[in-house]
Amino acid sequence: MLDPTEILFLGIGKSSVLWYRCSLPAIHLGADWCGIVGRPPALRVVTGVVRGDTKLPHYGDYKVIVLQQVHGRIWLDKIRSLQARGIKVVYEIDDYIHGLIKHKKGHEFARYYTKEHVANHELCMRACDGLICSTDYIARRYAKYNRHVYVCRNGIDLARYNLTRPERSTVNIGWAGATGHLRAVLPWVAACMPVMQSEIQTCFVSVGDPSLARMVGEAIGPTRAVGIPFTTLECYPAAMCMIDIALAPAGKTGWYRGKSDLRWLEASALEIPTIADPTVYPDIEDGVTGFHAETPVQMAEILAELVADEELRRRVGAEAHRVVAESRSSEVMALQWGEVLNAVVGEYQSIYELQRS
Repeated sequence: MLDPTEILFLGIGKSSVLWYRCSLPAIHLGADWCGIVGRPPALRVVTGVVRGDTKLPHYGDYKVIVLQQVHGRIWLDKIRSLQARGIKVVYEIDDYIHGLIKHKKGHEFARYYTKEHVANHELCMRACDGLICSTDYIARRYAKYNRHVYVCRNGIDLARYNLTRPERSTVNIGWAGATGHLRAVLPWVAACMPVMQSEIQTCFVSVGDPSLARMVGEAIGPTRAVGIPFTTLECYPAAMCMIDIALAPAGKTGWYRGKSDLRWLEASALEIPTIADPTVYPDIEDGVTGFHAETPVQMAEILAELVADEELRRRVGAEAHRVVAESRSSEVMALQWGEVLNAVVGEYQSIYELQRS
């Protein structure tokens, strides 16, 4: 079995992707981790804990290194040099980036994901000793790039969400997200309008994209919509405390289908009931830990019921929190990372490994 001090996670800067996919697994395993910017050999550490400090690691101290979404021939050379020293290298990815080639509208970074750029990711995927994905959908599509593909699902750090939502006379309908999701959320927001027009105690809160709140404000009234700009990870839970009913739509393209159920985890950590698309949120037990809606019309029907029934909101939010705390906390989900990394080093089969058909 691997000693946790023999594991290193290298992630993307100070991003939320680093936090969920590198920092949290490392913290609960007792491994080292750091967020880096730049490219070899000019890497700079901006956060992390490496041997008790924030510094560049000595790679020879580790048996396995997890690299987050690296790409290009410079990183390919780095991967091969690490492997030549007997270090196992694992590629971590939590988005179906190939879907961004077609998902151009509404995603500010899509223009960078050309076929050539994605091919540079493929170089590193193929070279690594294993590939860790956040969802089964991504893993199935990336199985052609590596013989050893694993799924490590996201967990939620409940302590960061241990906040008390303030009492209020309004019922706040909310959506939290930013890059690339507008095409999916706009029809749902439009479907909220009739409910809000008939239920004057309702307000709308958008966290991450104020344009949605402006749209609602123009239709319903500016005093009934609040838009919070994209904010830091540390402020995000407090911003979500403004929401009483969370929306989690999803489109049908590959990019959407590769997304994880993190929105449900975050809302559930605050006991907020979620209405979600079952394509991305199949783990929700409809009517028990959340609600499934495949269309804006279905969502509006459920929304009207939730707005009118405070006890229903409370009961479903509480049950969602209980289930997520028991089965999807970051402490619980760190166990899968330990098993997968031991599988890579020990070269035995893991229950999380997807076999190509």
